[in-house]
This record gives sequence, C-alpha cells and structure tokens, in this order.
Amino acid sequence: MRKTRKKLSEYWDNLISSKLPSFATFKKIEDEIKEHFGFASWAFKRIILPIAVFYLLASFIFQVRIFAPLFISLLIFLYSNFLPDVGYLVKKTNDKRKDWKWQEKYTLLFFAPIVIYYVIAGRAKPLYSIHDRPFHNFKSAAVYGVFLFVIGMLLWDELLKASMLAIFGFLGFSVHLLVDKNFKIN
Repeated sequence: MRKTRKKLSEYWDNLISSKLPSFATFKKIEDEIKEHFGFASWAFKRIILPIAVFYLLASFIFQVRIFAPLFISLLIFLYSNFLPDVGYLVKKTNDKRKDWKWQEKYTLLFFAPIVIYYVIAGRAKPLYSIHDRPFHNFKSAAVYGVFLFVIGMLLWDELLKASMLAIFGFLGFSVHLLVDKNFKIN
C-alpha cells in the first residue's frame, strides 16, 4: 500500500499538479479525503441508510423498481461530498473584470469531471473568482440539488427516483459543508 501511495504521490506531484494551482498538492488532496471520509461514513450510516430504507419501502408500496436509481444516488452522495472542493481549480483575484460569470461557475459545479479533464489536458482557460472557496455555501448546495432533480426527471419518469437523486446529492454536498463548518445544525 505504501508503494502505491508513493507512486500515486509522484504521479500527482510531477504530472497533474503542474496543471492545477500550486496549493493542490497530493498531500493536500489526501488530507481533504481523510478529513471528509470519517464524517461522510457517519452521515451514511445515520442519515443516508435510513433514507435508503425508506425509499426501498416506498418502492414496494408504489411498486417501482428502485435498485438502480438507489445505487446511482449512493454514488452521487459520495461524489457530492467532495464536489465543493472543485473550487480549488479557480484562482483568487481582486480584479472584478476577471471575475467569472455565473455560467462559468455553474458549468464547473454541474460538470466538474469534464472541466477537470480539460484543465488537466491544458485546454481550459483559467477561471478567476473574487471569492475564496466559491462553492462552500448553501446557495451552491441548493442550486446543485435542483440541477440533480432536473437530471433525475430526465432520467426517470417517476418523482420518487428523481427526488432520491436530488436528496442524496444535496445531502452529500451539505455533509461537506458541515465538515468544513460553513453552516451548522443546532
């Protein structure tokens, strides 16, 4: 395992990090994953699992096949738990003329894997924001939840399946914000 970690660290620091901001080192990414994984597993056991059981019971009552959407929603929960940190690809600026447009911001939020690919390939223009950590707020979580609901409605014609995708994605995003102490639950 240590050799794998060492090789991955070398690969990241020598190849990938040259395309990312200087603070996005392998150590920083590893620390972020460690920080969020513990609370994500806690939230999975105490929040997501009961919701999944509820959806399974609802699927039996409404006689809807739910296993594939449930699996996709669980993957979206994990993905969404790390999504707010995609803002690390955005460079901080004080120049309001360089500040990104709302289309660029939400394109990065909604289609992060595609944008990350283009950043690493060197084919994306740099994004600038006047805000630190641009996705670490409730508004971004809510907009992302609505986006997932629309995607869910495009994928499935049942409201139960579409809402499940949106709820799991929103919860994953919110769990990340809770870990980073961007908002609190009393």
